[in-house]
Amino acid sequence: MQSNAYDVVVVGGGMVGAALALALKTQARLSVALIEQDPGSEHWPSTDLAAYPTRVSAISRASENLLKNLGVWSWLLEQQPLYPFVGMQVCDADMTGEVHFDAMDIDEPNLGHLVANQAIQMALWHGLRQHGITVMSGQTITALAVDTEWAEVGFANHAPLNAKLVVGADGAFSKVRQLAGIGLDQHDYQQIALVGCVQTQADHQQICWQRYTPTGPFAFLPIAPKISSIAWYMPADQQAWAMSLSKDAFHQQLYQASAGHLGEIVDSWERASFHLSRRHAQAYVKPRIALVGDAAHTINPQAGQGVNLGFLDVASLVDVIIQAQSAIDDPKLFDPGRFSLLRQYERWRRGDNALMQRAMEVFDWGLGQQAGLVNQVRPELMKLANIAQPVKNKLMREALYGRQPYPQLTSNP
Repeated sequence: MQSNAYDVVVVGGGMVGAALALALKTQARLSVALIEQDPGSEHWPSTDLAAYPTRVSAISRASENLLKNLGVWSWLLEQQPLYPFVGMQVCDADMTGEVHFDAMDIDEPNLGHLVANQAIQMALWHGLRQHGITVMSGQTITALAVDTEWAEVGFANHAPLNAKLVVGADGAFSKVRQLAGIGLDQHDYQQIALVGCVQTQADHQQICWQRYTPTGPFAFLPIAPKISSIAWYMPADQQAWAMSLSKDAFHQQLYQASAGHLGEIVDSWERASFHLSRRHAQAYVKPRIALVGDAAHTINPQAGQGVNLGFLDVASLVDVIIQAQSAIDDPKLFDPGRFSLLRQYERWRRGDNALMQRAMEVFDWGLGQQAGLVNQVRPELMKLANIAQPVKNKLMREALYGRQPYPQLTSNP
């Protein structure tokens, strides 16, 4: 192998990129370099975690198992209690139609955990440091060239790296995707999500609650007794107004959006907001290049499946690589950037991700309609859906584990 060369270079050290780098090193035994543009990452992992985080993810059982198999779930538990949610309730604006989901119906202890994104990322970086994975902090790629044997990654102020495979895990505005010339299908929802943590008068009973208001969904996501992460969706032109509300006015608006479901809003902490759009890369792979996570796809976040889909990308790509490794007698001859290998990953994941994107849009459209025939029949349809237990059970299992076949990394360790 040439100097300054690796089996795989992963660009992007967020949750998905860090998980992939760690999995390739510990599971596939490949040499890996991770590129992270944030210069502060030189000092990661930090244990200075926000008590009331602005961004959380609903970690599925598949993602939980992946984090356990990578040896970082226990570090998460040491840093802060992980709070499971045992049910989910979805209702329309006037609350005449409701659908309830309960973990007990599928013999599961819970339907997942609400975990701070920062905590997940730091847990994975703890694993990166523990296993001595090469990390380049404060670096942004400026060039990407591919030949029959290698890919070369260029930087503005660092010598180039060579790799058999370069993986873009660098988010929705992926530089790897752009430099690789991979097209993007996208749709702007003209909405924002306002997020943060609140304390409520009544306890949430470990149940995620979501109401579809005329301007978009509102959700309480339980993270501690009487403490919820909120997700409040609204038209994009209301972003400045919502972010500038005084604390008292903010609490009053939340009370109205939630129809007083958990009583008064007692307290709130830092809030943040972000624009919503659907993006899907027109290809996940090219020779010696692959995309994972938000670099490949973004989804309407209301179902909390974003990072779970990214972790499934990771587990699937690692599965494909390990299976290909096992078919070769001499490990030195293994080439993780072979296009036929990468195409297996693309066929496994691209269709499932597209299906989830469309399903979330149909779900949002059906529950968000405030006029016409859909609005008239929705309460009865939701009542029927609520008693369709086999359908609800299937939805819960797929939300927890993904669609079959399941990657090995997502199996119970």
